[in-house]
Amino acid sequence: MRVAAVRRSGAALLLGLLVPARAFGLDPELARSQAERSISGVEASMVRGAPPVPAKLLGPSAAERIAAGEMLVRLKDSERAIDELSQILELYRQGKVSESAHADASFLIAEAYFQARQYLSARRHYREVLDRSSVGAYQDYAGRAVSRLVDIALRTGDLDSLDDVVARLAKLPTRDRTGSLSYARAKAFIAKRDYSSAERAIAEVPGGTPYSLQSQYLAGVITLRKASNAGAAAAVAALNVPGGAAPEGPAVAGDDLKARYAPAIEQFRRVTLLPAKTDSDQQVLDLAWMAVGRLSYEVSDYTRAAEAYTHVRRSSPEFSTMLYELAWVYVRLGDFVRAQRALEVLSIMDPQTMEAADGSLLRADLMLRSGQFANSLALYRSVHAKFDPVRQQLEAFIASTNDPAAYYDKLTTDDRLSVDSQLSPLTIAWAREESEDEHVFGMIEDVARSRTLIKASRKLAAKLNAVLLVPTRVKAFPEVRMRVQYALELLNRLSKARLLLTQGSDEFEAEAGELASVRSERRALAERMRWLPASEAEFAGREESGERQWNKVSQGLQVLLLEVDRLNAIVNGLRRVLKEADQHGVTGDLSSRERFRLEIDANERELASYRRQIDEYREAIVLGRAQSGFGDQRFVEDDEVRRTFRELFTRELSLLAAGQGGESGRAFARALSPLMVRLEASESKLEGQLRAYEQETRNLAADLGRKVSSEVAALETYARGLEALDQESRVLIGEVAFKNFARVRDRLKSVVLRADVGIVQEAWESREEHRVRVRNLLRERSREEQNLNDELREVLEDAEDDK
Repeated sequence: MRVAAVRRSGAALLLGLLVPARAFGLDPELARSQAERSISGVEASMVRGAPPVPAKLLGPSAAERIAAGEMLVRLKDSERAIDELSQILELYRQGKVSESAHADASFLIAEAYFQARQYLSARRHYREVLDRSSVGAYQDYAGRAVSRLVDIALRTGDLDSLDDVVARLAKLPTRDRTGSLSYARAKAFIAKRDYSSAERAIAEVPGGTPYSLQSQYLAGVITLRKASNAGAAAAVAALNVPGGAAPEGPAVAGDDLKARYAPAIEQFRRVTLLPAKTDSDQQVLDLAWMAVGRLSYEVSDYTRAAEAYTHVRRSSPEFSTMLYELAWVYVRLGDFVRAQRALEVLSIMDPQTMEAADGSLLRADLMLRSGQFANSLALYRSVHAKFDPVRQQLEAFIASTNDPAAYYDKLTTDDRLSVDSQLSPLTIAWAREESEDEHVFGMIEDVARSRTLIKASRKLAAKLNAVLLVPTRVKAFPEVRMRVQYALELLNRLSKARLLLTQGSDEFEAEAGELASVRSERRALAERMRWLPASEAEFAGREESGERQWNKVSQGLQVLLLEVDRLNAIVNGLRRVLKEADQHGVTGDLSSRERFRLEIDANERELASYRRQIDEYREAIVLGRAQSGFGDQRFVEDDEVRRTFRELFTRELSLLAAGQGGESGRAFARALSPLMVRLEASESKLEGQLRAYEQETRNLAADLGRKVSSEVAALETYARGLEALDQESRVLIGEVAFKNFARVRDRLKSVVLRADVGIVQEAWESREEHRVRVRNLLRERSREEQNLNDELREVLEDAEDDK
């Protein structure tokens, strides 16, 4: 029995394999019921309406943007912080964020501008915070804003603005719980040299607040300034009194300095005993230790100065300066070994500063004084080899033009204020140090930054205009996009319901004729119909697919860029070998070297052209990303496929109703008629909504386009104003910048000259040492010969006596 059953089932399976199955067929009744459920679900969803816009489409909230901006400010990434916080200010102007968010963003963006040394922009936002300090959200920032305004007045040299700061302070409460207002008053009064008022303000700072430690440091500054003023007044009085007693000597002057600076030293030492809770507090402690060390050095208390300097942290911005000053303290103490160690650490940690250059020369001098002639000569030669090419490069740059305007143009050709082909970064760094009080490089950087911002704004405007001209412009309006996506989702669900009905229609044979032709065309579109996104997850998957394609292109471009960088490194290495051929033992005639140099130059120009092409492709990728995604060509194809498929199935049903599929086909077509009416009515309503959304999108895009055009017009006005200002100031700034670089040139000459003098001095000291050694050897030889002669004489005399 079991064998017979197995045989029958095997025969049935074989018959099933031999008889061709319908690849597209589905039970007509099942297909109709499933499609009806899908249509009913779409009708119910249409009644409910579109869901709310997801937060990811609306972008970060105000709180998230403020948190991101604050994090970027703490990370010293001021440019990105400004971009992030500017969006909060713009949303506030549109009435989309609260007053509290605007207060936070206004102060944080002012801090970001202050970090970026854009002091005028920072002052504008700080003043805005003060103007609204009567509102509760801004009160907590009032004291800190005033304190920063004092800093800006001092850093920009605009001391006249301190009167405005004091006037603003008078309108604020006397004190606050954080102590920021009292601290700000103290700073303002110190800047105006009103030390008595500053001391009263410091006394009002509550203990345990974030400003208590800083206020005590200000107390030390006041004590020091009073002592300095008292010393100057005493000197003037001694000079003006007829017959005034002259100082008795250095000891009296030293005792006077010790008595005068003792209160300041003690105050700064008390500051160092306070606990530091934040990084800014720790920096204040470092400054207090530096003050103790410097004042102790002035009063010739070198042991105390050395002890104070060693408390400065390695991570402190003052550490390099501390090492140089500590070395001089050890020199005064006669401890040349420790002085050399401090200078060696300085040369490793911060080799590009002026102190490092002077420190290297001082270290070589100490080696020479200690008799380490070989080490001192090597160090002198290394200083000469390091700074003499920089000096020659700077002299060539200065000699290239005598026109300050042309000189200014050279400085502003690069956004980073560094003409790498003409000036060393070391030259730029030293020129900045030489011009701290004149703000020349700040002006040049402002011009360069403004040009960069204008260029970036133009690119952004072009990108916005490009986005607004393509179907993907709906992405710029999240609310409309969500409604469009919801309508498309329902429309695609209806299309897939129609696809189910076509599978039921496939049960009715059509071997030839128009029905077979229509059905063949419709079946060819079935697979593409299944790709239609009918849920939020499927829409997200389509977005991710597009992103992966662009990422693949971008990664390929990055590989090419890495290859260009690798080839550039090879070119730089070849250029260096060619330049230092003699040092590396490479020999060759001048014609061969010139041929190699020309070949390297040609390869470098070719690599530069490749880099420009890569930049152009990168811009194209960015634009392509902006123009792709929701609403791109894939969605256009979806619309065409839906329309064609609908037309074909409508024609197929009409042919079935005409009897081409037999009586069963005609009955199926009649049974579908009410369902098709519901489906087409829903589709018609959804398509009407899509047309309305498209018109709304066009209107919004047109409005946004007008805003972009107005901003572009304003941007061009700013560009013309910048150009006019640039033309007015280029001669003056170029002249001052020329003088600053001349100072750096003189400083480099001094360093190179001192290194050359050190080399000569080392040779002289070596010669003198050799002469002394030879003289001592000759003297020792003469003494030994004399001793030998004396011994010989004694021996001879003893021999004669024996006879």
